[in-house]
Formats: sequence, C-alpha cells, structure tokens
Amino acid sequence: MSYDSTRAYHSTYSHRTPTAYQEPIAHRQGYTEPKLTTAEHGAIIVTCSAASACVTVPTAKLGQFYFLSDVPGESSRIYMSDKRAQFFRVLFRTKWWQGRPVRWLMVDYVTGLSLFIVLRQLLGDLAPAWSNGRRGFLAGATAGALYAALRHPYDVLRATAEASTGPRSFRGAADVFLTALKERPRVLKGLYRGFSVAISCRMAQFALQFGLYNWLRYDGVYRSPLMLFLYCHVATFLGLVAQYPVQALRQQLYLANTLTKGRPLGYRSLIMDMRRRHGITKVYDGFFRGKPLLNAVPPALLMFLYDVCTRRYTEYLYPELKAKPVHEQSLTSVAAPPHVKDVPDYEFQLKESH
Repeated sequence: MSYDSTRAYHSTYSHRTPTAYQEPIAHRQGYTEPKLTTAEHGAIIVTCSAASACVTVPTAKLGQFYFLSDVPGESSRIYMSDKRAQFFRVLFRTKWWQGRPVRWLMVDYVTGLSLFIVLRQLLGDLAPAWSNGRRGFLAGATAGALYAALRHPYDVLRATAEASTGPRSFRGAADVFLTALKERPRVLKGLYRGFSVAISCRMAQFALQFGLYNWLRYDGVYRSPLMLFLYCHVATFLGLVAQYPVQALRQQLYLANTLTKGRPLGYRSLIMDMRRRHGITKVYDGFFRGKPLLNAVPPALLMFLYDVCTRRYTEYLYPELKAKPVHEQSLTSVAAPPHVKDVPDYEFQLKESH
C-alpha cells in the first residue's frame, strides 16, 4: 500500500474565519503594589480582621475530629462503623462559636496588622534602599514590641481575674482594674511585671510571621493564590514555633518557684537543669498539643485576605496599574531560558567562520 502525502489535505484548511485578537490566558500573575488611601486601607483591614475573627474559634475546635485519622498503636480507636455516627454527633453537638468573643479577636487582628502596615510603609519611606525582606522583618519585630506594650497590661488583669485562688472573685479584667483603682491604686504599678518575656515572645513571633510573609508574597502571587496562603501559613507557624520556648520556660519557672522553698530559680539555672536531665528539646514538650497547625490558620487567612483585597481593589480603581508577570521573581521562580536573551549562532554560520 503506497502512502499518499495528499490524503490528509483539506481545501478548507487555507480558509480561516477572521476573528478579533484576544490576549492569551495568563497562567502567572504579576504583583500590583497597593495604591490606596488611609481610609481604604483601614476599611480593608477591619473587614479582613472580622472575617478571620469569625473563623478563629471554630477552627480551633476542628481538632475534635481526631478520630477520623487512624493513629497506629492507638488503643482506644473508633472503628469504621462508629465513625459516621461520631462525626455527626460532634458536628451537631459542638458549640462552634462558643469561646473568646469575636470582637476582642477582631481588635487583636486589627492592632497587629495595622502596626505592621504602618511601620512597613514608614521604613519604605525612610530607607528605600533596603531590601523587601529586611523591611519586613524589622517592621514585624517593632510591631511585636508595640503590640506587647499595648496588650501586656490586659493579660495581667485577665490572669488576675481568672485566678482560682484569691481573696475575692472578679468578673473580668475591667472589674480588676476598677477595683484596684478604687482600693489599691499602687497595685497598678505592677501591670508590666514580666514584660521582658512578653516582648521577647511577640517580637520573635511577629518578626517571623510578617517578615516571611513580606519576603515571600511576590513569589506566592506569581505562582497561585494557594501558594500565597501556604506561605502565610508557614510564616505564622514558624512564628508560633519561635515564641513557644519562651512561654514554656516562663510557665515552668513559675511552677518551680511556687512549689519549691528557698532561693528562687532563674532562667539560666532552669535551662541548665533541663538540659542536663532531659535535653534542650524539652522546651518544645507539649507544643503540638496546643494544635499550632490549626491555630495558625486564622492569622494566615488574615494576611492572605489583606494581600488579595488590597491588590484587587487597586486594580479595580486603577486598571492601568495592573502588573504583568515577569520571568525573574524573588524566590525559586523559573528563570527565562538562556536562548531567550542570547540567541546562539546557527550551525552553518559557525562552519563558515571556521
């Protein structure tokens, strides 16, 4: 059987319907720098903080579905026949929004994010030659220090109100403050006791959380929204990892000085004793019991929503500012092939030159 080269030819191939040119679908996105007023920034921060605060308490309670995963070696395992009933029992009997009030969570998110945004913009104006990562880490650490200075008195008052042992009971932090202001005003001088530990925790947490987000946001937007959220979640999780040892040492030091009599222990002696007995990794004992992967979701969602909303709103107001994707990105991006920039000579030209 002979092969006919014209068998696959159709005369209609030479005719094409004239259509208008359309831009190809972009699989990558450029990062549009926000260009919004202070009021617009504030409205976006409040909206994103409210959305993140609404999902904070339910997200922390998702750990009740632990029985859906079979852990090897677990003795009290729920069998497959009972998992369906247990799933609906937990789903409908759990009070998902019972916990810390949403308004206070919203205030926390608004305060932390606003401090970081203002400080980042201030550093950008004062030191434009600094790299994006350097500005992010410094702005995050400074925001953590200011956040600790604002919140530490409230934490002390709340801990006093929630103490089980005491001469009287209080209804909340405001009740403790008003009672101390009327009866013993000198007690209020101790509101900043232990502030050095609190500021160390917050500076480490916010420096990693906001610093890594500010450094990786360009690459996250370039790749996909899911990658941007993953970067935000990893940054928040590493911030929790950085602050946990200081909090754990503070709690263990308090318990050790409460149960023992005589000269109180210090951080140095406690760390040396812990290292000698259990190893330095003892400081992370019980870290995953607090479900840090779930607790990192709301702050990551806050940064993700703020980043997306500011860029989209800027593109809506100023369509000409919409950035186009480029090949060279800030981190682990695919670079342009070498032949795109420097076209090599053809083979016959190389032969003629010889």
